[in-house]
Amino acid sequence: MSDTAVEIKFLLYVCRLDPDLQIDQKLENLPDSFDWELLVKISFDHGVTALLCHSLLLATPGFVPDEIHNAAAEFLRLQAETNKKQADQLTGILNELIEADIQAIPFKGMTLAINAYGNLNLRSSRDLDFLIQHKDISTCIEKLSVLGYRHERNMTPRQWQEFVKYTCEEILFGPGVPVEPHWAFTPHTLAINIDYPAIWQRSSKVYFNGQSVLSLSAEDELIVLCLHGCKEEWAKLKWIVDVAEFIRSHPALVWQDLITYATSQHISRIVKVSILLTGNMVDIQIPENVSRWINNDRGAISLARQFADEFFTRDKSGVNIWKPAIFHWSMRERLTDRLLYLLLTLTQPRDQHFADINIPDRLFLLYWPYRLLHDYLLLPIWKIVKRIRT
Repeated sequence: MSDTAVEIKFLLYVCRLDPDLQIDQKLENLPDSFDWELLVKISFDHGVTALLCHSLLLATPGFVPDEIHNAAAEFLRLQAETNKKQADQLTGILNELIEADIQAIPFKGMTLAINAYGNLNLRSSRDLDFLIQHKDISTCIEKLSVLGYRHERNMTPRQWQEFVKYTCEEILFGPGVPVEPHWAFTPHTLAINIDYPAIWQRSSKVYFNGQSVLSLSAEDELIVLCLHGCKEEWAKLKWIVDVAEFIRSHPALVWQDLITYATSQHISRIVKVSILLTGNMVDIQIPENVSRWINNDRGAISLARQFADEFFTRDKSGVNIWKPAIFHWSMRERLTDRLLYLLLTLTQPRDQHFADINIPDRLFLLYWPYRLLHDYLLLPIWKIVKRIRT
């Protein structure tokens, strides 16, 4: 991080919608060696270019190089066009699902841009995510197929059954950006038991893109942001900023309800680490009772500090397959959840295994030893050899 510390520090400062943003002062104090190209590259890598451009355009003319200023304005103009198309695509799909008697709750993406940033154009998204009920999986996929959205899978009935059990979503391609119906927020292997009936019961109607749509409660939505960041091992700054801006934009958040939901579902450490990590990366304010709740978990404090220190330098080569396992093991506070996570991770076959080898449904259990051999012996050896050769 030492070679890019100035650029990263500046990016962390401007990735917010703080009305007290002293952008001119920050720009004036930048060294002559400041690398604008590197700053933009890092922002693209971490999905926060829109926020960077938004902040740069707030500066007094002359503080930002002309080419950077013009590029920022053009980027936001293009993103405005893209995001409006995605919002229209989303509401169109939701309307079609309603006509098919399928309830759906959009989350992340375009609705989060409004809920966290108050501006459709300040958050980028590569797909459209919405939650459906488990009973509606087949009907939803069939309806989306009629609309031109299809998946690229060829599975036997048992493989599809296991795929639905393992994963939390399906990716469908068609007109516009990919569509991702979710029936869960995390894969089965993470052993996270969310109370989905309660989430549906707490949902309510909101106004989005000219129509009424279902929305998660604020407390549930913040928990979902924490779960998503954990699932992705907080690989991008974008997911940190999402949490920060969502907290800032919801001063009426009922924190005690959030604590109750997280505790009852045994995901307290995930939520605590998420909030601590966000506070370590970008400044946020939380109530005193929430601070006490978080600070009672020394493990969460240590993990959040470690993740923040390694955020821009962590090894993402994927050679060490045990790192993700150690990460998710450490994020659970109960031994039973950790052991269940370990068991499911070692044994649950995935769609990539079905694509590798076609085992008849009557011999489906053979996928278990195949996964152990493939994932934990042959694949690591192949990655090491590939890394040596390159």
